[in-house]
Amino acid sequence: MPKKVVLAIDRDNDLGRKAEIEGVVVGRKENLNAAIKLAEVDPEDSDINTIFAAIKIYDELIKGGEDAEIATVTGDEKVGISSDAKIAEQLDFIKRKINPSSVIVVSDGSEDEFVLPIISSRFKIDSVRRIVVKQSKTIEGTYYLLRKMLSDPKIAKTFFVPIGIILIIYSIFVFANYPQYAVGTIILLIGIYLILRAYDLDTGIETFFYNTKTALLEGRISFVTYIIAAILIIIGFIEGFYTLWRFSNQPVSPGVITLATSFIYGAIWYYTASGIFIATGKLLDAIIEHKSFTKYISMSFLLISAGLALWGGSLYILSNYQPFQMEEGDAIRYFALSIFGSVFIAIVGILPMRGKESRAVQELRD
Repeated sequence: MPKKVVLAIDRDNDLGRKAEIEGVVVGRKENLNAAIKLAEVDPEDSDINTIFAAIKIYDELIKGGEDAEIATVTGDEKVGISSDAKIAEQLDFIKRKINPSSVIVVSDGSEDEFVLPIISSRFKIDSVRRIVVKQSKTIEGTYYLLRKMLSDPKIAKTFFVPIGIILIIYSIFVFANYPQYAVGTIILLIGIYLILRAYDLDTGIETFFYNTKTALLEGRISFVTYIIAAILIIIGFIEGFYTLWRFSNQPVSPGVITLATSFIYGAIWYYTASGIFIATGKLLDAIIEHKSFTKYISMSFLLISAGLALWGGSLYILSNYQPFQMEEGDAIRYFALSIFGSVFIAIVGILPMRGKESRAVQELRD
């Protein structure tokens, strides 16, 4: 059995999307054919260089008397949880079939190297080789490189979307004769965008649009509920921002925490309703397709529970300000009732799932 595997990483599945070759690709001949086929379809794809570099390392190991094998694992166009799960399955396949003592990882950039923890959890990593394609240093070469980078869908989304949003927001405030609020709003949105990117929450937004497109193409009811949810999210943002604006114009200027809380108070029920519409659409799709739908009922209850808790907490924080000003005892009572109601609704929502799991366990035992 081979003791060492040269492992090429194609996290975004260019082999599958462009050359229609599904991973895992094992063997020198198979990898060479895969690289050639990908080069015929897209000669500028960097994964070609990754595979050829892996073949070169493999040949050097064999020449040096090492017991080795070469394999290429592929992920998914939707880079993230989905792609990493597929790579994990293929790594498990390699572990079962080859069971190497160690691996040499070959990638074409830092994005592929996000899967290193997944690899290290299964194999000992001897080395990581990053393949950088040499480019011309002339002005024309630089222009061409930038042009190719911006035509890449992943880079375009990261680069153009923030700029587009900034220009749209600025134009809206200028047309509304409120240019003084444009800069503050743009800074706020940039801050939100950076937080989303930092915690990889932007994949949720991408998933939303992907699911919407899929629901339309497959003729599902959830397409309509996704559109309604999107409208509610936009309205919620407007209501939240309007509430924040009202609080910012108080005679006594509130702090940052209070302003953020006012946004939550104004937007929370719209966001909760949008989540419920999404869950309802998936529930109806599951019923039509004769699939299990219990989890979507639980999801709706949990969304209501979370919305009630956030509403009660935000109301308590805002209780010292107009127009929410109230006695401290009343504020505490509202907060306590919202927390109690949130816990009760969450328990009611979880019960169907727990009952289903109990029945499944009982069936397995029987």
